[in-house]
Amino acid sequence: MTSAPTSQAPTADDPRVSLRIRNGSAVFLVSLVGLMMANLAPLIMSVFEQVGFDVVTSGNILTWGLFASAVVGLGTSRAAAGAHRRTIAAVGLIVAAVGFGCAAIVVHPALVVTSFIIGSVGVGTAISTSGAAIAALKNPNRVSATSGVVNRLLVMVVLAVIPLLGLAQITLFGALTLLSLLSLAVTVWLPSTPEFSTIDLVAESAAEPRRAPRKVLLAGIGVLIVFPLWGTSEDAVWTLAPVLGEAVGLSEQSLGFTLSAAAGVGAGAMLIVTLGGRRIGRAVPLGIALLLGGATKIWIGLTDDPQTLAILIIVVNTIYAFAFVLFLATAAGLDARGYWSGPLIGAYIVGSSFAPVIGAWIIDSVGISAFGVAMGIVNFVLIIPTVLIARVSTGVERTLNHLGEESPTH
Repeated sequence: MTSAPTSQAPTADDPRVSLRIRNGSAVFLVSLVGLMMANLAPLIMSVFEQVGFDVVTSGNILTWGLFASAVVGLGTSRAAAGAHRRTIAAVGLIVAAVGFGCAAIVVHPALVVTSFIIGSVGVGTAISTSGAAIAALKNPNRVSATSGVVNRLLVMVVLAVIPLLGLAQITLFGALTLLSLLSLAVTVWLPSTPEFSTIDLVAESAAEPRRAPRKVLLAGIGVLIVFPLWGTSEDAVWTLAPVLGEAVGLSEQSLGFTLSAAAGVGAGAMLIVTLGGRRIGRAVPLGIALLLGGATKIWIGLTDDPQTLAILIIVVNTIYAFAFVLFLATAAGLDARGYWSGPLIGAYIVGSSFAPVIGAWIIDSVGISAFGVAMGIVNFVLIIPTVLIARVSTGVERTLNHLGEESPTH
């Protein structure tokens, strides 16, 4: 370092803080709210059908709700990486609680839809603030994976409890209201935003200061493009699993078991990253995951055996869960303030919102075999940029760790 650090300038230390019960609870709960709508998608569609909408209209309402939350997430991502992260999260969660609360009790179908969209808008800030806050915690691999495991476990609980209580407006939207309020209560524990950007430290330590920030900037932009493209191909396979199963004679009961098993095994893949932490790395495992995932998607499109399809769906979702948390860790590793991890999930949801439409169009146009090949090719095309982006991310962390070891205050 060429100058002594001050309170207004970067210090030669990692600006991230360690994961604790309080900051972890806040990040994981707010993140859960941000992703819960997508996780409860089938139940939400069923409730809208109960209200009086047909399946197509119900799907459109859900799509626009997810799209609204994603747009708000993207729109607030830069602010979520700033000093008012907790305020932004709290305001959004209040809006979400009001919207979902009204959706749980109003009677007129138009009011139910309006209230649901309002709640979806509020959820958008949970997407951006939780994504940005993850970057403020040390060891992004472990934090991102832990968040994923907690998310899946709590989703499994919610998916089990709501049917037991009876699937209806009051139970489904009431659950979303309760989750929004619980998250609101812990927003005060969200990690504070560092006073400076990680990119400043990297620039100061680099032999070519201008080149290092440019590399990080390009990697950040790259992950916001690559991740949604990859996610759209993944969600196209997942959401169209019933169509794929019907084509090979997979029964509804077997498909339901397959999807449940896929969710459980996927949580196991996230647990591996949690336990391994930064030792697992990012570039090589992401490259391998995309390669294997692409091959599995192609196989899904080519198989005509129901048992083989069931196994492949479990495999592809396991690979997806593993890669998902490493993508999030890659974005978080690029900057401790969350400049890239903040908008990441919002960008992902924009793409995944239209995955069923894109996937169905491909299947209708050229068939299931070509659909599998197309989804696999997406993986193969993204391998090289993903590996390069991940290498920049791990390089940033190595630089910070090196500076931290040199810092007299570390």
